[in-house]
Amino acid sequence: MSVREESRFKVKPNDRSADATLKEEEGWHKMDVRWLITDKSVGSTMTVVGRTTMPPAVKAQHAWHRHPNAEEWELCIQGVGIKHVGDESFYLRPGDVCFVPRDIYHGLENGSDSETLVTVWGYCGAPSLEEAGYIIPENDPDAPAYVKARR
Repeated sequence: MSVREESRFKVKPNDRSADATLKEEEGWHKMDVRWLITDKSVGSTMTVVGRTTMPPAVKAQHAWHRHPNAEEWELCIQGVGIKHVGDESFYLRPGDVCFVPRDIYHGLENGSDSETLVTVWGYCGAPSLEEAGYIIPENDPDAPAYVKARR
C-alpha cells in the first residue's frame, strides 16, 4: 500500500469555509465555525467534528444551547476559554478537553482580551447539527434556572 498526501477521509480545516449561515440571534457571536467531519463532508453517520475560532476582546461566544440527540466534547487548541456546562463554569486551556452530556445546556466564550481562542469539538451520536438538535433558551420554556439567570 502506498502512502498518499491526500485522501477523501482527510480534512484540512483551512480548506473548509466558515459557516456564514450561523446567526448571532441563535447564539453564534463573532465566531468562525468550520464543519470538518459531517454527513455531507465525508459521509459520517454518527460523528461531527468542527473547529471554532473566537477572536479576543469582541465578546466572542457560543451562547447557551443544548443538543437533545448528541453528546459533545471540546478540546482547547489555543487561548483560554470559559466553558459552561450545566451549572458549572470552568477555564479551558490548551490541551484541556471537556465533555457535555446529551441534552445539557452549555456554552463557550473567549476568556482572554488579548488572545484568540481555537477549539476543536465534536458530537457523538449524530452526523450533523440538524440531527444533533440545537435548542436555545429563548425557544425553551422549560430552560433550567441556571440558564435563565445568566441570560
